[in-house]
Amino acid sequence: MILPGTEPRVKLEVAALTDRGLRRAVNEDALFAADPCFIVADGMGGHDQGAAASRAAISAFSEAFTAPREATMQQIEAALDEAKRRVQAISERSERGAGCTLTGAIRIEHQGQPHWYVLNVGDSRVYLQRGGRLQQLTTDHSLQSELFAEGDSQAASTPRNIITRALGSTDDEHDAWLLPVEAGSRLLVCSDGLSSEISDVEIETVLAEGGEPAMLTAELVRRTLAAGGRDNISVIVLEVVSGGVAAQASESAGEDAEWATLEITRPGSR
Repeated sequence: MILPGTEPRVKLEVAALTDRGLRRAVNEDALFAADPCFIVADGMGGHDQGAAASRAAISAFSEAFTAPREATMQQIEAALDEAKRRVQAISERSERGAGCTLTGAIRIEHQGQPHWYVLNVGDSRVYLQRGGRLQQLTTDHSLQSELFAEGDSQAASTPRNIITRALGSTDDEHDAWLLPVEAGSRLLVCSDGLSSEISDVEIETVLAEGGEPAMLTAELVRRTLAAGGRDNISVIVLEVVSGGVAAQASESAGEDAEWATLEITRPGSR
């Protein structure tokens, strides 16, 4: 029995899937997908050290968020600090070092309304789908991405896998954004094993086809494996079924107004 006034303000449907891929002997990805926290970590370090690093980072969040209620900023900051501490300890014990990316979305309350706290360090990604459009919310912390941003002609020939920030490295600073939770929207959280194999256009096509999150995660992984599956693959798809704030754009408002509103809700890096 649910008492009046205690019904959750946001109803989500969520599915998560991780796969070793076709080329790697070990799955160095780890994920956690339980309201209010949805995150992916991609380990680096070779042998089992990358896997240990990603599991350590994820464990800090799975231990911090054990009930489906809105998180607080204090909880998030504490989990981040603990994740960084655990991964750094593994890196210091490893001859080659170890680390991981950390990317995801955590449901919080901001100014009395449910929001996503989107965080990122590394090159795993968070995408938003709403109104039939897909947008990458996070910015890759990679040398290639930084060279593209600078307009450097060497960017296209620079390998994607040179990471400039990661837990366990000298620069483990994360970026963060606030985004209103909107009914009918979807978030996709994924490791670069997905985004390096299939394009954003193909990701958008899959998500636009609709269906339950479990079907979408399975199809995204299937297509990634068909494209080569050269890396570990981790995917979380979550759909806001009801609750949150009303969609801020209508067909008459046009696409520019919709995405301008989104940008206002993103206060920038921490």
